[in-house]
Amino acid sequence: MSGVGRGVSAPSPTSRALDTLADLAEIRGETSDAIGYRQAATFISTLSPDATAALLNRAREDRLHGDPGIPARLHRRIRDLAVGGAEPIISAARDALPALFKALFDLGVVNSSEAALLVRRLAIVSLGDLQHALEMGRILQTFDESFDARLRQAAPAIASDAGMMPLGRARDLLESLSAAITADAPALDGLTPSGEVRRFEPLVSELILVARSHDPVTAIEQVCASRGIDAVVHRGPRRVVVTTQGSEVDIRVSAIDEYGTVLFSTTGSRAHLQAMRSRGGHLRLAAREEDLYSQAGVPFITPEMRHGTGELEAAAAGTLPRLVSREHIRGDLHMHTIYSDGADTLDAMVAACCSLGYEYIAITDHSEHAGSSRTVSRRDLSRQRAEIEAARERYPQITILHGTEVDIMADGTLDFPDEVLASLDIVIASLHEAERHDGKTLTRRCLQAIRHPLVNVIAHPANRIVGRRAGYPLDYDAIFAAAAETGTALEVDGAPAHLDLEGERAREAIAAGVTLTIDSDCHRARWLERQMAMGIGTARRGWVERRHVLNTRSIKDVRAFIAAKRRRR
Repeated sequence: MSGVGRGVSAPSPTSRALDTLADLAEIRGETSDAIGYRQAATFISTLSPDATAALLNRAREDRLHGDPGIPARLHRRIRDLAVGGAEPIISAARDALPALFKALFDLGVVNSSEAALLVRRLAIVSLGDLQHALEMGRILQTFDESFDARLRQAAPAIASDAGMMPLGRARDLLESLSAAITADAPALDGLTPSGEVRRFEPLVSELILVARSHDPVTAIEQVCASRGIDAVVHRGPRRVVVTTQGSEVDIRVSAIDEYGTVLFSTTGSRAHLQAMRSRGGHLRLAAREEDLYSQAGVPFITPEMRHGTGELEAAAAGTLPRLVSREHIRGDLHMHTIYSDGADTLDAMVAACCSLGYEYIAITDHSEHAGSSRTVSRRDLSRQRAEIEAARERYPQITILHGTEVDIMADGTLDFPDEVLASLDIVIASLHEAERHDGKTLTRRCLQAIRHPLVNVIAHPANRIVGRRAGYPLDYDAIFAAAAETGTALEVDGAPAHLDLEGERAREAIAAGVTLTIDSDCHRARWLERQMAMGIGTARRGWVERRHVLNTRSIKDVRAFIAAKRRRR
């Protein structure tokens, strides 16, 4: 063929650009585009410089139709290369990649060919994939030591830069996306959140959804076309990575007989997965997670417990706890109305709790010196008491307790005097303000409140703000001992900003004999169920059973718990 150069020493810039675009297309899972780019790159690499220049001139004029080495679907892309050069096109293609590869390129850790090999040989698409491959030694098995070392150095930096999403935001995003995809993808059989969200981790690094289908290929096509998706950054036969609301979501679609294995392996944690492999060997394909646990010789372990903290040993010994669940919850003992910083009226909160089937609730607005946007004065409490009495008439099916969330002041005293607290049905105390106190002083303040005979519950004891502030450095052994001794409950708070006591602390508390409450700490009626679910999930992380939780008991038992402590006055 005229213009073909023999023995050309180096590829032309156009050929190199097409090879790079082929790598990037392969990373996105666009196999046919990758093949086309490589075909065009190979063809152009055989041309002499003059023939290449002539081809680019024809491309600028949209006259590539007679060039057999250029697939028709790439004519426009070759024209773009000829007109604007390679840099903006390659840059745009990189911007359309999964976040992991954008980060690797930004750090200069890999070139496009190496990145494509990670996808092709090891199916690495996300940071979690990379971390798991490094941990299992798969990078070193497939590539050389230098490449392994580069990736090991990069992975922590990428994780740090990526940041973490609070569980509440993660659950909301996945719920919204799941609803949109379910409406658009009839070939799917449900969508289940997996990974850290399924384990109720307070902070989430990866968003994962798992579904099953009798026809995964069709299901993937329907998912990619869903209106809930902003962009598709990777597409494979059983997996698609998309962006929505500014976040990346990894969606797995399994065949029916593989669903249990896919859900199990994506749920984690890595410590739990490794422990399971040690017991049961290589994971086989299974339709149900229960089958995998049977293979390992243990009963099913709920996702919230899968942390490698003794759950497999307990399962093998037959001592797994019977965890608290939503159907056990009979009331909610912590919520706010427009009397303080809530967004809804007392009536709206009561009506919503009735619709949830609660037998009792406590209205617990903030005391007058709390740092909230609005608080309740002593005069307001009298007015609120009258409104609650009227609500009791309108809603006879539910018991409404009049309470308060009273601040623990800097000196350990409470924000309301005893005569006010004694007039209430229940008192929750909170250590909201640190006052620049050290852990010892904060512990003393909390202990003083615990020992107060009118305090029934300590709300969100560590007062952490998820993702922004660690909990107070309290002496938790002393807190737990005092709570158990005095008959004071400690709260597992379901507000997404708190999730406190966290799972590990809740487990320590029940081991010390502490009674817990699981509450919503809700400020909006529509969030009552959502925040209770998050509180329950957090408690389940701590192996909490129904018997440990005050508000799984009858209102008679709740009143008796409160009265027992008050009798110590």
